[in-house]
Amino acid sequence: MAEKKSEKHGKNTEISGRSDIERRFKQRPLIFIGTVLVLIIVIVAFVLVPAIVPGAGLSVSRLEFGAWDGKPVSYSAGGFFARVLELNSQKYGMNDYQAWRNAFETTVERTAILDTMNRSGYTPSKPFVDKKVAELPYFHENGRFSAVKYNRMDAAARMRLWQDMQNDLIVSTYNEDVSTIKTTEAEAEFIGRMALPRRKFSMTAFPYTSYPDSEVASYASRNADMFKTVYLSRITVSGGRREAQAVLDKIQSGELTFEDAARTQSDDDYSDRGGDTGARTAFELSAEIPDEEQWQTVINLPRDEVAGPFELSSGWVIFRANETSRPANLQDSETLDKARGFLMDSERGVIEDWLLTQAENFAREARTTGFTGTAADANLEVHEFGALPINYGDSPLFTSLSSFQAPGLKDAVSDENFWRAAFSTPVGEPSRPIVLSGAESNIVVLYPGEEFTDETDSVESSKNMFSSWWAENETLRSIAASILASDKFTDNFNDTYFRLFFN
Repeated sequence: MAEKKSEKHGKNTEISGRSDIERRFKQRPLIFIGTVLVLIIVIVAFVLVPAIVPGAGLSVSRLEFGAWDGKPVSYSAGGFFARVLELNSQKYGMNDYQAWRNAFETTVERTAILDTMNRSGYTPSKPFVDKKVAELPYFHENGRFSAVKYNRMDAAARMRLWQDMQNDLIVSTYNEDVSTIKTTEAEAEFIGRMALPRRKFSMTAFPYTSYPDSEVASYASRNADMFKTVYLSRITVSGGRREAQAVLDKIQSGELTFEDAARTQSDDDYSDRGGDTGARTAFELSAEIPDEEQWQTVINLPRDEVAGPFELSSGWVIFRANETSRPANLQDSETLDKARGFLMDSERGVIEDWLLTQAENFAREARTTGFTGTAADANLEVHEFGALPINYGDSPLFTSLSSFQAPGLKDAVSDENFWRAAFSTPVGEPSRPIVLSGAESNIVVLYPGEEFTDETDSVESSKNMFSSWWAENETLRSIAASILASDKFTDNFNDTYFRLFFN
């Protein structure tokens, strides 16, 4: 039985070139760990040469990173670990942590699979392994197997190559067997029905960037102190209050100028400049000086006046006003940009409240005069997308939201409020405003225009996709996860890796 199974799989396994190895490894790394590939061809001549660990400058024959059921999982020249690392290094770099970690975990998974198959008594026949070794292009000349080239290889190296091929075939058989596990018809039907209902949508957006300059200027005017321009110097004393007060006393008595005191007594990045911090906007100091009274004192200092010492996170600080602070010029674009940045970082709720009011007014009007017409009157763009099922998280089993590339919806993929509103709003009515957070922060109003509940092709497509996806991804992924979580697995990777590269 074992021999027939080996031959069956052997007919479907073709040895391909290096570019194909890289492509298949990147696309399907879980299946890669057991598929027969020509990772052994290029390096076979170096099997018996002690390894020079890439980038580490160390000559070693073996590095143990862990174990599976007491069997060491090691890096050695020409070994499986080294071959996977070679592929990983093209993406991450040879010394990269992720490159080594991935190669280690892949080797652990392979070791566990080999152990499982050996315990089951499965072994491919010797003639079949011989046949697959003979098919390696390394031993070919003019497209045919060359006994001369084969015999030219050292006997020990040939034995290592043969053993590697046998292991590749064993793991390949395991992976192909588990990838053919079938899902039940009821399960596939249940998943397939999740492709329904599907809706087509119109959408208009109220991005945070649309908050008008007039509103920014109005906020800055109501909070004028926040946007003053201040010109300060400072001295930071890392000792206690007594030391800071002694420095201040010398400045006030004229024994030291503020600049000299900064250069000789200050422990901050401004000391070389005599303490000069340059022009700053008052709100930039609010995080540095959290006490409201102290902050107001500093930003309102008259020219040449000194305040402090104040105990701040950086130490005891003495401030001096190089000029009297200047009120914000709300006609200046740079000032408005700073105020907008402050609102986005610290007072985003102000922008959100304003946009929500605009979106609520739009939705209310659209209920009576129509979605498209209301958007046109308000000079708002309308975007169409769908038909779309409920696909929270962009599962590959169903049509995904991201596939429509609707502007402003990048962060809606995993937004529960978005999906709830999208499929609870009655067809033919605008939704309530939906606040989306993330890199593309905005507020959207959806209009579900059509709903489809009986699409046989869509359900069948999802059923078929599920069966294939489960076999090729989730089954192998769950096996890999269970291996790495097993009590049989000993993980010493970090100790070995950091000792190798950082000692």
